[in-house]
Amino acid sequence: MSLFGSTSGFGAGGTSMFGNTATDNHNPMKDIEVTSPPDDSIGCLAFSPLALPGNFLIAGSWANDVRCWEVQDNGQTIPKAQQMHTGPVLDVCWSDDGSKVFTASCDKTAKMWDLNSNQAIQIAQHEAPVKTVHWIKAPNYSCVMTGSWDKTLKFWDTRSPTPMMTLQLPERCYCADVVHPMAVVATAERGLIVYQLENQPSEFRRIESPLKHQHRCVAIFKDKVNKPTGFALGSIEGRVAIHYINPPNPAKDNFTFKCHRSNGTNTSAPQDIYAVNGIAFHPAHGTLATVGSDGRFSFWDKDARTKLKTSEQLDQPISACCFNHNGNIFAYASSYDWSKGHEFYNPQKKNYIFLRNAAEELKPRNKK
Repeated sequence: MSLFGSTSGFGAGGTSMFGNTATDNHNPMKDIEVTSPPDDSIGCLAFSPLALPGNFLIAGSWANDVRCWEVQDNGQTIPKAQQMHTGPVLDVCWSDDGSKVFTASCDKTAKMWDLNSNQAIQIAQHEAPVKTVHWIKAPNYSCVMTGSWDKTLKFWDTRSPTPMMTLQLPERCYCADVVHPMAVVATAERGLIVYQLENQPSEFRRIESPLKHQHRCVAIFKDKVNKPTGFALGSIEGRVAIHYINPPNPAKDNFTFKCHRSNGTNTSAPQDIYAVNGIAFHPAHGTLATVGSDGRFSFWDKDARTKLKTSEQLDQPISACCFNHNGNIFAYASSYDWSKGHEFYNPQKKNYIFLRNAAEELKPRNKK
């Protein structure tokens, strides 16, 4: 039976070979566990694009490695290959044709991994760790965009050791997203810059942050005709901002919402507030998922401004998430994100990547 090809029959994830005991809540949602997950915290996940038949998942970790799995329709995951950096891998992305994977690392480089030959070569260099990597496919050029803690955004054509372009950032790059012809970069000290990518990349607008705390993750969303029209920005203070680039009514259309917080707002007990570690938009429905240091994922409908679902609590933070190209699979990584410092780090604790059927749960509320 096809697990991800159809919307039915997704109970199979609960057949864990270890038999879930009452005390074990590493997988409370009974989702499918990816085999041979990384040996240290997982910082980034990316599914293969539509151009590649099937589904392949890439994960980068603090064990300096990048791994690739094939995800079969029955939910089985087959480890295919891996590559190493000499420092933790902070971001990964695919080329639009699915033949290459780009990786960004604390070793101050970005690499291009050719999956056909299984060779990886360095394609970018910074003076500090590289926090983000994105493939840009424009009608008249294609390149790789890297954002670094050296306060630069660089664009590389993958064949030259020098960048095509270097743009100065106000501060260290913390997160970024690209949906042609738009890029958005969020930096330290709550910097927020939108770029336009037509003809060549250039700064479009600096935006005063709608959030009062450190930027953690950002994801661009599209309008009904598939054009990038705004972004969701998450902070370490359990809050997400929905921000349109050119809204008809900015005061009304742009808003923020609280998430990844414990024990409700109406109790006298103080609220525990957690970081939003990742945001991903569903490619078909335009709804979104958030994951947090509280060990939960939530699904949201930004247009109806409602929460669609919140998961049970995992026994450690959820550090990253992504959807596959058609939105049938939601992948999320469970690993310590150091949000509570070194004293909460337990090296015995395993890291996991889970896969969930996302076809039904992310349908918008008001879809007729």
